[in-house]
Amino acid sequence: MKAERKPKRPRGASDLWGTVPFGLKRHVSPHGQVTAVSMMKDEGPFVIEWVAHHLAIGFTDLVVYTNDCSDGTDDMLIRLEELGLAHHRRNVIPEGIRPQPSALNYAQDEPVVGKSDWVMVFDADEFLSIRFGDGTLDALIGAAREKDANGIVVTWRIFGSGGVVDWSRAPVTEQYLYAAPPMWNKGWGVKTLFTFDPDYWKLGIHRPKMKTRHIKTDFPDRVKWLNGSGREMEDYFKFRGWRSITRTIGYDWVQLNHYAVKSVDSYAIRKMRGNVNNKKDKYNSDYWSLQDRNEVRDETMLRYTEARNRIMAQLLEDPVLHRLHHAAVERAEARLAELKQTEAYHQLVADLAKASAVPITQITAKPPQARDKEKIAALMSDVEKRRNTKAKEDRKAAPAEPKPPVTPMGSYVSGGIDASAEVPMDWKQNHTVLVPMDPRVFTPPPSS
Repeated sequence: MKAERKPKRPRGASDLWGTVPFGLKRHVSPHGQVTAVSMMKDEGPFVIEWVAHHLAIGFTDLVVYTNDCSDGTDDMLIRLEELGLAHHRRNVIPEGIRPQPSALNYAQDEPVVGKSDWVMVFDADEFLSIRFGDGTLDALIGAAREKDANGIVVTWRIFGSGGVVDWSRAPVTEQYLYAAPPMWNKGWGVKTLFTFDPDYWKLGIHRPKMKTRHIKTDFPDRVKWLNGSGREMEDYFKFRGWRSITRTIGYDWVQLNHYAVKSVDSYAIRKMRGNVNNKKDKYNSDYWSLQDRNEVRDETMLRYTEARNRIMAQLLEDPVLHRLHHAAVERAEARLAELKQTEAYHQLVADLAKASAVPITQITAKPPQARDKEKIAALMSDVEKRRNTKAKEDRKAAPAEPKPPVTPMGSYVSGGIDASAEVPMDWKQNHTVLVPMDPRVFTPPPSS
């Protein structure tokens, strides 16, 4: 009888890791230990899909912090640690600290994270989608390394409800296939996949922060990050920023699918549950309008269906995970049944229907806030100021790049256009006729 192969042990793993024999083994990457760090609270119905997807694309390690779970999310992750497929950690939150920063403070000193070669911080509603090559991290990181890069800045694509109201057990990444237009700048938040050394970097939600003692050394010159299309990021981003801008946006290689709302029913459950950062009334109608963007169909995620489903099926062969997963799903469905008996649920459904009808051209992410140049300058080190000044001078000296044509109604959306679905439109006066500001064709005018 052939002996079962023992899983390759990650650097920094706890004594609990891999103590239960299991057929599915940890991925071994040619790029070393490639780790996703996340924070979860009561994400039980979605844990198996999130884990399966990120195992399918090639993360070797998943480190997940949980706090105050009531639906078995923590128990599922503990079991995954026993099976040698994830690392569960408790997020014991100090007084006055929000859950997400608290988890990242722990992750900064976590052996699995600190001994990793590449690290990326995720939320539970974010799924990495790789367009490059065969869709794996091995290929993506290989391409970055060929360019001598040690990081990739990945921009969000905001995926909306797609008009889905009812709760479903179908995978998130297959239910929601409509997203914001690529050039919609309100959806340009980023996350960063990078080579992590805790001596040089402090982990952050969107990107790591370079430690002050290294800023005036030659270390910044050794940092080379690419955007989501494989182009080198501008120098300023080594020091600050958490969003792409027109000069740095790119989705050709990779994007981060952000499923912030899902269906109306799923949103209702989440609203009643709270959120990872304890933001009061975060999940209101304005948030829904911002995140429920469905102007462009994007099926990139479907390339992972077969691999993800195979891993999900393998995970659910474990009787403990099977029991915990289905208990979490049934608990969510029971909670939804209770909510549907309340007036608050029906009012929420009505409010969200109105919010969905808000045209993309009328969405405001936050109240406009003027840039305080003096405050920004005070936060910048002398090194940053000198480098930023030089970068501006270099851009001015370089030949002007051709710009896309601009009409009074804004730029055209790049790439293919799917005009099959009907979407809300804002009509604009053009001389004597009204013209539709079709969000499938035109990008919204830039924010002031």
